[in-house]
Amino acid sequence: MPYDFNQQIIQEFRANRGKVGGPFEGARLLLLTTTGARSGVRRTVPLGYLNDEGGRMLVIASAGGAPHHPAWYHNLRADPRVTVETGVFTVEAEAAVLEGEERERLFARAVEADSGWADYQARSGRVLPVVALTPRSVSFPDLPEGASPPLHADRLDATLVPATSDDRAAVMAAIRSLLAGAPALGADVTPALAHTGGVPGVWVSAAGGSATGDGVTLYVHGGGFEHTQPALEPLMACRLSEATRRPAFKVEQRLAPVHPYPAALDDVVAVYRSLLEQGVPSDRVIVCGESSGGTLVLSALLALKEAGDPLPGAAVAISPLTDLTLSSRSLDVDDGRDVISRRVAEHVTAQYLAGAPADQAPQSPLHGDLSGLPPLLLVAGTAEVLLDDTRRFAAAASAAGAEVTLDLYEGMPHAFHASVMAQDPPAVAMTFLRRLADWVAGSRARGRRGC
Repeated sequence: MPYDFNQQIIQEFRANRGKVGGPFEGARLLLLTTTGARSGVRRTVPLGYLNDEGGRMLVIASAGGAPHHPAWYHNLRADPRVTVETGVFTVEAEAAVLEGEERERLFARAVEADSGWADYQARSGRVLPVVALTPRSVSFPDLPEGASPPLHADRLDATLVPATSDDRAAVMAAIRSLLAGAPALGADVTPALAHTGGVPGVWVSAAGGSATGDGVTLYVHGGGFEHTQPALEPLMACRLSEATRRPAFKVEQRLAPVHPYPAALDDVVAVYRSLLEQGVPSDRVIVCGESSGGTLVLSALLALKEAGDPLPGAAVAISPLTDLTLSSRSLDVDDGRDVISRRVAEHVTAQYLAGAPADQAPQSPLHGDLSGLPPLLLVAGTAEVLLDDTRRFAAAASAAGAEVTLDLYEGMPHAFHASVMAQDPPAVAMTFLRRLADWVAGSRARGRRGC
């Protein structure tokens, strides 16, 4: 591509978090920066790419079907250390040219996705190189907290999970179907323990096992701190029980505006403490929540740490609001693209805080001391207004030494994972459950705290 045209794409890409218009609208692009083999000057080009297993990204040195390899290919052959921008994070990666069966298999997959690659190869008269980009560290240079590499960059594992506009449509259709009626629960709801600290809730076990032997998944529902959906939330607890392979308890925390901060947080902490009092090992507890429930999960970690309680083995926060000052740029950039808006965030924050400071922890988790936290799985959609709340917390927690896995689902709205409750969950919802199950299993296999 001509230099000026490339520069236009690069500028548009960076200004719009990976989104561009014109002939590349809707295309999956990245920016690849290599070091000039002869000049030593850093050069950036926009490229189409494919996702591969293990978080690798694949690029093809097509040069638009030209007979010679592109300059960026020669550069990375000389120095495989490259920088990749995806629009939502920046990756320091190592490039490797694939050969043999692996190259043939992955090029065939690329052609299956887009026949244009075969046309380029035929036109060029050469075998188009396939290059794998393996992430080594991740940062967020567009965020104030991410202006420099994290102190513990190796503790942040970030993945952009691919999804399409069809996947988004399937998610929205599945969520609409839930409004018409909840599927049957089909799980054991026998209480796994004698009490839950005086806080009501529902036990759901879809995986068998015992609370004291296998642990507990403590589920904190969302709803803007003020709403609950009692017919649906046990279904989410059921899905979480299946994925984490242990009984789940859905907390029925008190709700604003009748019960503002810290009532809901106190309820979550009380349930957690009751589990430990009854013999559940702290490192066998996974605390999980979405939206405002994700906020409460992160707040509970800070409150427990401050009080000197043993922390749970792991925590999962999906689409959480982490900065109650509402300073994240995505609240404005993604307003109108999401199922919620800045106005909604302003309303729920005011109702919940009821005058409590928005810039203090634990109610506003991003403002707390994040050192010493257990392994975290943070999940968000790239089209949601709370995207930057998730990214900022991931950057800050990893900088403080926490082990953070960040999954960002391409083009997904706020709390897209709710579609897992549908009778026939869409593919991206099942991807979420599979990645959650793999994360829990991986934590156990690697001997980390948690799970």
